[in-house]
Amino acid sequence: MPTIGAQVVPARIMELRHLLTQLDADDVGALDESLGQWMRRPLGREALAGMVLPVSGSTYMCMLNFEPAGLMLIERGNVAARIRLLAVAPDLRRRGLARTMLERAESIVRQAGLRWVWMAVPSDNLPATRCALACGYRRYRPQFMRRQLGHALPIRADRARVEPLAGREANAQLRYWVGVAAHQGDAWCSDLVQADLLPWHTALLNGGQIYLLIRPPDEVGVAHLRGGPAHCVITLWLDQALWSTPYEMQVLKAVLDAAADASSTLDVELGSGGHLRASAPAYKALGFKPMLRERVIMAKRVG
Repeated sequence: MPTIGAQVVPARIMELRHLLTQLDADDVGALDESLGQWMRRPLGREALAGMVLPVSGSTYMCMLNFEPAGLMLIERGNVAARIRLLAVAPDLRRRGLARTMLERAESIVRQAGLRWVWMAVPSDNLPATRCALACGYRRYRPQFMRRQLGHALPIRADRARVEPLAGREANAQLRYWVGVAAHQGDAWCSDLVQADLLPWHTALLNGGQIYLLIRPPDEVGVAHLRGGPAHCVITLWLDQALWSTPYEMQVLKAVLDAAADASSTLDVELGSGGHLRASAPAYKALGFKPMLRERVIMAKRVG
């Protein structure tokens, strides 16, 4: 239920400036670090109020008894809207104002003809996580698997092999297999993943190498390998037929064999929640442990 006396309205610059003086960089950057960085710059609050927020999406204020109490920034996508900023004045927290803004965001997004609303919440931000879950949001791919490599993985590549990809071919294969993973393992949000979260995926894949995964004669997925001797990260988008089978581990070993150096820490990120649930026992048997991502995408269907 909305907080009594609270109203969410389009932000006006004077009220926006006033509220920003009560917030710090961690408040503003909780859902999008790039916004918080502005708070650390000279005249950063002025820049946020007058330039950055107005061109980054639609900015709304939560007014409590006619006083600025909360701030929300919504950025429109293809089928979804992303909440990039959600902050409440320190002395007005724990009054349900964040939930009031989230509920208002749903109606705004619905009226705009969009079907989803999402945000990237730091996993250690328990109040924000609880608020999102209470409002009906679900976590998208919250965990990955990690292993400290005291010794080599006791598996062989056997017939599995990989081919490096680059340029348009890499982008095309990545787009295709992200869609396959979403359809097979995250059907509840597959349209969101393919339409709006694909750029989020690719932004996280800066650097490294993309490989086509092959179990002759079939192409069975793609992998992204990044990192170095201290810490290596492999992301697998793999056909469901190979989940939790010996072939999955053979594919993983083929990707590792393609790396120039062995790493002391290996992270394996699986392309969907369904894949993680199916294959986690096999990874645990090899000494992997489930880990929570630093930022977890929280999403809700509203249309």
